[in-house]
Amino acid sequence: MSSLIFLKNIDNYSPESAIDSFKQAAQRADMFCILMKTKYSSDRIISAEGTLSEVDESTFKSIEDKENLKYFTFNVSQIEEDSYDSFTWLTQHGNYFWAMDIENINHEYEFIYKFVIEYFKVNVDDYLWFDDADWYYNADDILKLSQLPYDPRWCSEKIV
Repeated sequence: MSSLIFLKNIDNYSPESAIDSFKQAAQRADMFCILMKTKYSSDRIISAEGTLSEVDESTFKSIEDKENLKYFTFNVSQIEEDSYDSFTWLTQHGNYFWAMDIENINHEYEFIYKFVIEYFKVNVDDYLWFDDADWYYNADDILKLSQLPYDPRWCSEKIV
């Protein structure tokens, strides 16, 4: 698996609200949203990238060997012309698209899982798809998983 993709409904989507959702979920998961870089066009965000880490930005920058540090990167995208119908094959809904993703996972699946649970507590209409999988999780699935003991298979097979 190379990335986790958050599929969002095109209706009422904005990169700004997606970034806010990420930041709020990170805060609830006791993570730090750091190293944010945004690209603008006509005063509107068209894309953003950042890092979610177990430590604040100054600590993150000061650590030379990040091997034992828990973190991952994320990207937020804007709606493109070909976004509509891009995931109908998976969700059976034509208005969902690849809005955000998590990359540079470094086998930190439990750390990511903690974030995903907090994200889906609020973003109940979104989907989580694992790149190249033929299945996804919706918010109900994630919230059911959160009631069970952690299962490392959650990212390699659908277990609910």
